[in-house]
Amino acid sequence: MKTRLAKTLGDKTTLDIYKKLLHITEDITTKLNISKTVYWDQIPNQTNSYFKNGYSFKVQSQGDLGKKMQDAFREEFGESFKKILIIGTDCPYLTEAIFQDAFLALENSDIVIGPAKDGGYYLLGMNELYPSLFEEIPWSTELVFALTIKKSKELNLTVSILPELNDIDTEKDWLEWEEKINQ
Repeated sequence: MKTRLAKTLGDKTTLDIYKKLLHITEDITTKLNISKTVYWDQIPNQTNSYFKNGYSFKVQSQGDLGKKMQDAFREEFGESFKKILIIGTDCPYLTEAIFQDAFLALENSDIVIGPAKDGGYYLLGMNELYPSLFEEIPWSTELVFALTIKKSKELNLTVSILPELNDIDTEKDWLEWEEKINQ
């Protein structure tokens, strides 16, 4: 959980920030009239603390971030969904409009991706599972977005790119977010 943030702010403050990010993500996604599944490392004892209404809960698979995302996509496509978006809970800049744009992009593109300023991505959407997009990616590095785009081109996939946003990985990221909401 947010190890880079904890390095400078400590575990307790990082946990408080993580809880705030969960609530922000809930506030953003609760407005969406879509099926919503929250994948947890383990299902919390009190799931009613977060994502209260209209969410289902599943336990994510073991492995690196790529395997967890690939398995989540596989499971959700197995539920007969035709368009799937996946996000983390660390991008408070997401908006309902971004989700609408992402779903619309999947009308004409194989994948949609929202680049993060740190070189990763905050959102990935697909019309079907492309497992190789999750393989041989150095997760949590500045290469994630670029390598995902490169692999997409190698697979001849059409790609829509959303606006670049910042996610919360460091103390500086958090302070910028707090400054933005306090303006």
